[in-house]
Amino acid sequence: MRPDQFDYDAYHRRCERVNGKAAAFLAGEYLPVGQYSLGDSVYSYGCRDRTEMLPVMLDGIAKTIATENDWLPYLEPWHGIGVFAEAFGCPFLWSDTDAPWTRTIVSDIDGLRRLEKPDIDKSAMLKMVLDTTEYFNEQTKGEIHIAPTDTQGPLSTMSLVCDVTWMLMEAWDYPEDFHRALGIITDLIIEFTIKQQSLCARPTAPGHTMWSPDSFKGVSLSDDMLAMVGADFYREFGLPYDTKIAQALGGVGIHSCGRWAHNFAVVQEIENITMVDLAISRVYDPNPNLPGKIIEGFGGTSVPVQVRCDPRDRTFIDELLASDVRTILSFWWDEDPANRKRAYEDTKRSWEKLH
Repeated sequence: MRPDQFDYDAYHRRCERVNGKAAAFLAGEYLPVGQYSLGDSVYSYGCRDRTEMLPVMLDGIAKTIATENDWLPYLEPWHGIGVFAEAFGCPFLWSDTDAPWTRTIVSDIDGLRRLEKPDIDKSAMLKMVLDTTEYFNEQTKGEIHIAPTDTQGPLSTMSLVCDVTWMLMEAWDYPEDFHRALGIITDLIIEFTIKQQSLCARPTAPGHTMWSPDSFKGVSLSDDMLAMVGADFYREFGLPYDTKIAQALGGVGIHSCGRWAHNFAVVQEIENITMVDLAISRVYDPNPNLPGKIIEGFGGTSVPVQVRCDPRDRTFIDELLASDVRTILSFWWDEDPANRKRAYEDTKRSWEKLH
């Protein structure tokens, strides 16, 4: 779909409706149920060319707003998860069949000590994200929200720059050097995010696959190392830097793949946490979280929890809806409009019965 074919009025009506429900959600009086599409190729081989990405995303947004749900759609300048790692010199490899990826460059302490803060204007992939952001904004005349890129948190970016086995084994032996490198990565993320958001007429927060009404703040951080490291490791080498980003940008939404219940409590120590995002269904994650652990970790708290799930997993969904977890549901996109409608309506009925 070309930008001049897109129904901007329908888009704005969707935004107005969803934004109006955000206050009710924060008061515990509304259940957001989102199901959305940006096109299958966007988060894989199709991310190389912004001129091809935009019509695919617009088509996905058009399908989303034609569906009965609570998702507030946005464009996302997504060029892989390694754009910050590439800025430090990691080789960036494109694929014709899958998402791009990077190779690590640090496997000893001398290599870590050589890391310096990159210049954004000289970083090929960061500059590409900025150019795509400008292109999306110009082509849509600033009428559509634009999210930050898929921002890997400092610890996850560190795992892309460094050999992961070496990193996990050596961090406790060289804490000052690791903190120095993590501080550099953190400062780069803050500087870049501010610069990217300045290019959008309608910047979205937190963005990247998270429910993002206008009243939500901050940036989405992909922190997949939360599934791999213990609470003591994250508290030492992750929490201070995610917190610094939250302070600088008004908040953070924290996502991790895999099971990471052992870090639920530590993540809540981030003062400006916007939400957490995780999966309970195998369509999203081969090792999904258990609803009981989510209830144990987030029940009775004020932290919104976006749960990625298959709408057919009714037992898991109803278990969460019956709890006091402040839940946001993100359903796996079904190409059949009838299935999408049924999933939304069945879930709303369950919510009404339980509340």
